[in-house]
Amino acid sequence: MKRLVITSIILFCFCAYAAFSLELELVEGVGNLSFNKDNTTALGADEAHPGTFLPVYYPLIKTGLRGDFNGVGINFGFERDPILRNNLYANVRFEFNYFFIEGGPFLGLFNTKKLPVNPGVSAAVGLMLPGIFFAQAGGSSTLAAIPMEKEGNYSRITADLGAGFWVPHVICSFNTSMRNYTLRDTIKNLIEDEVQRYFFRADVFSKNYGYTVKVDMGLQVLKRSYTFLEIVGTDIVKNSETDVFRSIYIGMEGSFSVAPGLKLLLGAEMPVYSWPGKPILDPPKKTVFFEARAGIILTLQGKTGPQNQ
Repeated sequence: MKRLVITSIILFCFCAYAAFSLELELVEGVGNLSFNKDNTTALGADEAHPGTFLPVYYPLIKTGLRGDFNGVGINFGFERDPILRNNLYANVRFEFNYFFIEGGPFLGLFNTKKLPVNPGVSAAVGLMLPGIFFAQAGGSSTLAAIPMEKEGNYSRITADLGAGFWVPHVICSFNTSMRNYTLRDTIKNLIEDEVQRYFFRADVFSKNYGYTVKVDMGLQVLKRSYTFLEIVGTDIVKNSETDVFRSIYIGMEGSFSVAPGLKLLLGAEMPVYSWPGKPILDPPKKTVFFEARAGIILTLQGKTGPQNQ
């Protein structure tokens, strides 16, 4: 599947090459701050003998391309993360002097055997006073037509909100985001994975030295919930259990020009303080949670790109 996605993006890139310049991004990484996706009951379900939050390793993949032509941008690619799983997306962005709008479809790919393709839509809007202030909001959702009472079906919802301001060589912003993935594991069991973030971001840039650095600091709330349906007499009773793991984290990502049209991307993120919701037990003292990623960004100039004008 990964080879198919990369091949599709490369073919699309060559088709668009004659029209305008494109940025091709290829990133891979690994992390371990996640609940075990094989769990079907909460770690804290038995308060007398609760489980321990332990690292679970997962891959990070991002393959995509971006382009712009006369104020119209495209953004197409594939992502895999521990919450939303596999997603193929395509967005179109229209930029004006003081605002932008963006939207497009996405597909959840091979996240469950019974629902190999799950479509949805995403949208975003932003307002700005260039060089002074900006605010933006966005979200995405799978289609409501997916029946969540059917085993193997799932839905995903995201929401993002941010506002910021410019200072010399730095863009500062305050942000909040939510990612939710809900799976009908069995007829009687519904499982939800969710992460909420509240963070400050500083984007540092320099035109003269060819680098950008992004620094994030904030609070992450990681949740995994289980909702069970039980028949008690003539009634259907719903019971819920939720595991929670909170972290104060810091992350950094930089892109650096190493040759004309080629940038190297390096990023890492790590909690500086973490604590589980009771009664879950703390991880072993020497446990290290992290995310790390590396990749390249290629700038491809089309025949009508800036260098030929």
